[in-house]
Amino acid sequence: MIAFFQETTLLALSLLVRTIPMMVAGVFAAEIIMAFNATARLSRFSRPLTTWSNLHHECGISFMMAFVSPKAANTMLAKYHREGTITRREMVVAALMNSFPNVMMHWRTLLPVYIPLLGITGLIYFAILVLVGIIKTGIVMVAGRRMLPASEEPDEKPGETLPRPKWKEGIRIALQASTVPLRQILLISVPTIIIVAILISLGVFDAVADVMQGIGSWFPVPTAGFAIIAAQFGSFIAGASVASTLLAAGTLSAQEVLITLLVGNILTSVTRAIRWYGTSYAAIFGPRNGALIQGLSTGLRVVIMIGIVAVLSFMW
Repeated sequence: MIAFFQETTLLALSLLVRTIPMMVAGVFAAEIIMAFNATARLSRFSRPLTTWSNLHHECGISFMMAFVSPKAANTMLAKYHREGTITRREMVVAALMNSFPNVMMHWRTLLPVYIPLLGITGLIYFAILVLVGIIKTGIVMVAGRRMLPASEEPDEKPGETLPRPKWKEGIRIALQASTVPLRQILLISVPTIIIVAILISLGVFDAVADVMQGIGSWFPVPTAGFAIIAAQFGSFIAGASVASTLLAAGTLSAQEVLITLLVGNILTSVTRAIRWYGTSYAAIFGPRNGALIQGLSTGLRVVIMIGIVAVLSFMW
């Protein structure tokens, strides 16, 4: 019992250290942007996407922030919704769009592993993941255009810039304004992350992983490919390492490795989604909104990937 308590405590502290600073950074970044009246400047780059999707320009600021930190970006959305700047539907659509920058930034961790181990097969695999993100974002944008009312924000005119405070004054304003939203977010996020740590220690996620590995038999995966999928539940590096060995030995062809990696990605996405929900979406948006966003995001991605696997299996 003592060992379980110690393990859970250390895990909870680890999750809190990795999650809370990004949330704090997101709220503070939003307040800094507001304090220095920089919303128009930052949203200018993403304005074509947000305008076409009928989203408020603040959602564009969050989208740009997602290239740096998805958690900080989503924390900004939660803050805008809490203050009434954007509606719940806008928050959901914008949060789904924010997942695309996160996919794009995976190149920093995926490419240095997959290309050396799998060569062109690894590059194709990454390209397919990016394609899935593009298709998903396109679907979300179409949904936003159909579901949300047309934005009535006036076009930005040259010279319409509000006076900016000095740095010290702007930071002071941002710090003061961050207090209330941070308190509200932390009251939800800290207990949620602790519950997730307890579930991990109890082996709940391992049980889900076992179930998902069993579902792998529903897909067109060769017998040897299940070793790759099992390794993917440990880490993407382990999965790539096993795939590289089987590819080099000639046990699996490049096409079989590619399909197996995609199927493994589909199956592991469920356990990743549950963990991400607890340490990110539920912590940031609250249990109800977080479940909706996570469910839509994961479900849409899985459906697209299953479609791609079906097409590749038919072609090969």
